[in-house]
Amino acid sequence: MDGNGRWAKAQGKSRQYGHKIGSSKVYDVFKQCVKLGCESATFFAMSSENMLRSDEETEYISLLLKSSIEEHFSDLLLNKTKFKVIGDITKLPDDIKQVIKNAEDKTKDFTDLKLYIAYNYGGQWDILNAVKSLVHKNHAITTENLNDYLSTTDDFPDLIVRTGGYKRLSNFMLWQSCYSELEFLDKLWPDISDHDIKLIFDQYLNTERNFGRIKK
Repeated sequence: MDGNGRWAKAQGKSRQYGHKIGSSKVYDVFKQCVKLGCESATFFAMSSENMLRSDEETEYISLLLKSSIEEHFSDLLLNKTKFKVIGDITKLPDDIKQVIKNAEDKTKDFTDLKLYIAYNYGGQWDILNAVKSLVHKNHAITTENLNDYLSTTDDFPDLIVRTGGYKRLSNFMLWQSCYSELEFLDKLWPDISDHDIKLIFDQYLNTERNFGRIKK
């Protein structure tokens, strides 16, 4: 979800305003994706590297995460949507961690729909954590075993979309993206529309995926 700051600057507004508008679009975009047949979606809110920004900005984004969970919690329950925050949240304030834990605990048994928010997340961090867990439990380090210890377990993205014009993954799901289709939009995140999402889905559905195999 790239481009909140640049969008706000173009509007003559603060970066905080851009993050607020960007945060408000997340659940609406998720619902549109569900309408188009998507069962699982992950929104990259803050990377590990983003945490090096000013305390004022990172703290504001953490508050947006909290308020968004509280706002949509009843809808998550109503639509039986599993909710999970992936990333290192150990340094978040206790009240925010409690809101996250409550939402995760109350929705953990849902399987039809899944909504993940990546906060203080990095693909390298994810892989390293999985390897450490395997070593700690004396499990063999295999592809299958490592999959089980990733923050998303075996839920790999079929499609990764990045807004904002940059054509890079920026440390997002490095292991899980091995066969993901990639779509890069020149639009900034606050400007993404339902029409954009529909076009992306239509293009994906018309893409032949061989996963490295030769078509017979």
